[in-house]
Amino acid sequence: MKILLSAYSCLPHAGSEPGIGWSWAEGIARFGHQVFVITRANKREVIEEECRRRAIQNPHFIFHDLSPAVQKLYKLPFGNYAYYTLWQYSAAKRAAQVHASEQFDQVQHITWGSFRLPSFMGKLGIPFIFGPVAGGEDTPRKLRRGLGWRGRMWDFMRRVSGVLLARTPLMSATYEQSTLIVATTHETLRQIPARHRQKVIVQQAVGMDPQSLPVAHGANTLESDSPKRAKLNLLFVGRLLPWKGLHIALKALAASGARRNGLHLTVVGSGSDEARLKRLAAQLSIQERISWISWMKREDVMRIYPQFDLFLFPSLHDSGGIAVLEAMSFCLPVLCLDLGGPGISVTNSCGKVIRTEGRSEEDLVAEISTYFTKLLSDPAVLEPLAKGAQRRVASLSWQAAVHALYGPFAPSQRISEIRAVQPPATCEG
Repeated sequence: MKILLSAYSCLPHAGSEPGIGWSWAEGIARFGHQVFVITRANKREVIEEECRRRAIQNPHFIFHDLSPAVQKLYKLPFGNYAYYTLWQYSAAKRAAQVHASEQFDQVQHITWGSFRLPSFMGKLGIPFIFGPVAGGEDTPRKLRRGLGWRGRMWDFMRRVSGVLLARTPLMSATYEQSTLIVATTHETLRQIPARHRQKVIVQQAVGMDPQSLPVAHGANTLESDSPKRAKLNLLFVGRLLPWKGLHIALKALAASGARRNGLHLTVVGSGSDEARLKRLAAQLSIQERISWISWMKREDVMRIYPQFDLFLFPSLHDSGGIAVLEAMSFCLPVLCLDLGGPGISVTNSCGKVIRTEGRSEEDLVAEISTYFTKLLSDPAVLEPLAKGAQRRVASLSWQAAVHALYGPFAPSQRISEIRAVQPPATCEG
């Protein structure tokens, strides 16, 4: 098939949305399809250099951006969303021009992967896959108090925006024009209007290819600064935002009592919640048990994974969690909550999944601190989990993610059977 991908964010060797855009483009191309990717022009040099370096001829890239004057929207509050929507509209017009000569068989929207934000690619009049999209995950009611007032306010606004934006005329048109909608979690599926759910499948957007990691396993760049292996070395990597749940891990560390002297937590990341978290650590008298690293290059983060015993990812609503897969690729067991993407990726064979339904923050803190104590008493518990992490991540590769949608019996191969009535091939209006 000849497939057009709409990937607003797309970049090689990147995490988050840019990495998702690139990995899906490469993955679909590996299945033998001819892939065209329409993406922003601001990373053109990086993409073209990667294509030259690796002699990549498939996928092909179509670079598109709005004028520098319109790009100034990014400087305004929430201006990035306004620019994104305008870009999607104009990108669909550009795609229609290319489609006139290339005659694509189908089009798929990849990034940004949000169920709240529209795509206009359905106007091409060919089968249209919307997703994988995410964002329907929400902080459980009993766990919202620990977010702090700013976090609770942001969480409330996010919740309201999810209800309102998913039902705007632009989103209604996006859902209506979609032949297939891919949601990353069941929580996101439930946020999609009921009349469109019959064409929704649930599938993760993220994957991991251990062979493509930028450094060899076991490389070590922080050996002199790292806690000694005599302790239980815990690692958190991610943005310091209220909903990332790091405050729960800090309280669990403090609740470990005298045994907490055998614990050391390294936090790699920064964000709006950093000051609050550091104040909390001081209030809990655990400052000496924590190392704060505000920023590291991705390849350097890869090098430090083997130094640790357990990866903490107590996120309250995270649709993917690529850091979880990276940690497991280094045989690092993961402790997470049974929420969002991490709650699907991690099983009790490769880590510790904390049940959240109907439970308070105090319940979670008590269970996590008890688990820390168990590991300190018997570190051998981690050995089968480390092996399990390696096995589990092997089944969560990018190839597996793409195969689920583009394999021989996957939905995209049967798309003609579920094809909705498409509008004329125009991008006007």
